[in-house]
Amino acid sequence: MTPLQTEILHALEAMGERSRFTDAILAKKLRERCKIDGRKKSVLALADILEAMEVLAAGENPRYYDITITNANDMLIERCDAPRELALEAKQRRQRHEKSQTLFTNADCVPQNGAGRKKAGKPNRTQRTSINIYSNYEDDDAGN
Repeated sequence: MTPLQTEILHALEAMGERSRFTDAILAKKLRERCKIDGRKKSVLALADILEAMEVLAAGENPRYYDITITNANDMLIERCDAPRELALEAKQRRQRHEKSQTLFTNADCVPQNGAGRKKAGKPNRTQRTSINIYSNYEDDDAGN
């Protein structure tokens, strides 16, 4: 499993006994777990969610989820007693929809190197010196 799929798995487990929720709520839980500040409009890929659900179903204490895709291509995730297959047409429709969306990636869930370090920006300014623009005129006066 990829780091993103592992985080989706943990987010599904964190939902607890909640029986029905959308992919947006799952994405919100993922942003909280990974401490992602931006990417409010990002969506989770259907393939990543299905992989995490397969791992939950294959565990020693299996939990099954059913995915329903609405006409607006939103995913409704429901807890159920037995695994159900997603309709092929709905799966293809959701995958076409994901091409136009911003998706969460593995890079979003991996801690960045140098987190907490000071960013390298512009170097400090050099010392300012004042320029006397009348210096040439003063020299001419002193010579007379």
